[in-house]
Order: sequence, then C-alpha cells, then structure tokens
Amino acid sequence: MSATAAAGPSPAAPHPNQSSYRTSDAGGGWTRFQIAGATGPTVPVWLLAIGPAVGGSLGLQIGTAQAMGGVLAGFFLAACYVLGRAGSLSTFRRHRAPAGSFGVGPQAIRLPNGRQIAAKSIHRLVCRNALDGLIITTAGGGSGVVGGVAALGAARHTADANALLPLSYQIEVEAEGRSYPVVGCMTGATANAVFDEVRRLLDLS
Repeated sequence: MSATAAAGPSPAAPHPNQSSYRTSDAGGGWTRFQIAGATGPTVPVWLLAIGPAVGGSLGLQIGTAQAMGGVLAGFFLAACYVLGRAGSLSTFRRHRAPAGSFGVGPQAIRLPNGRQIAAKSIHRLVCRNALDGLIITTAGGGSGVVGGVAALGAARHTADANALLPLSYQIEVEAEGRSYPVVGCMTGATANAVFDEVRRLLDLS
C-alpha cells in the first residue's frame, strides 16, 4: 500500500519502490505520523563475487595462469561498476529528506529533530519532489513551480535519477523565511495523503 493511515505501531517496511504511513494519537491533541520510506534501487554488491568467478572461468579456457588474471580482471571490473553505481545513487539520495516520524498538534508541527514550529508562523505547507523541484501542491499561499530535471546531474546518472525521481516526494513547511523539510522518501500517493492530513490538522486552507 502506497498510502495507508491507521493507528498502531510503525508501518511495515514497504516494497523498495513504495512507501507507506501510519498515524497514531500521541496525546494532548497531538497526532504522530510514522513514514516508511521508499528506498529504490540498491547497489548490486553480489557482482563482487560473480565478476571474479566469470573472469576466472573465461581465463581458465586459455590456461591456468590466465585464470588468475581473469579473476583479478573480473573483480576489478565488478568493483568499478559497484563503486560507480553506489556513488551515483548516493548523489541523488543526499537530496532527499529522510523518512521517519513527526508530530502535528492543534497549534504546531513538531519536526523529526524535535523542533516545534507554531502553526501561526507557517507561511506555506508544501509537497515537493526533492530531485526535480516540482511542487505538486501547496496550502497557505503560493503556487506550484516546475523544477528542471536537467539539474539532476550528468548524463551517466540518468537511469538512477529516473529510478529515484518517483520516490523522492517530501513534505516541507515554510516559516520564518526558511523552508524546513519534514519527511521524505515518499511516492506521490503517500506524500499527497500525508499532506492532506497535515493540512487538515493545522487548519490550513
């Protein structure tokens, strides 16, 4: 389920390409949101074992000495790919606000780091994609702004950027002249559902 609201413990870890959330009564009029974020693609570390095996078997067809060279070559090529992919994914993941929990009360929102922002000081509640900058909905004033996918990075990162783009929606509050990320790593469906509940609880139009 990409958007699920129910009282209870933390939501179960969703499919890597999905996110989910739960709400629970935290007492004193506060509602606690718990987000299980979408992780997206992972680094294929298993290639570090497969690469030397494939290289060694190919080299063995020529001779014993060549088999050792094949093992080393296979490990080197696999390591280059794994490290390159890890760096590529890390580049885009750094832009996303983490999933986790936060609280919303009748007069304030409590960020994951414990900081409280009074509802009366919130200029705008925003649902935005952290990678391309696209604001899909707002409450409290302002309008959506389309960002540029071209700013995501070099062409060789396109596949990883495209894989993480649908999993990079986040909720932000704008107050005191700043934008504060609240929670991220969500699909559009989860982010929209969380946005609507937070807007209702804070009574933002």
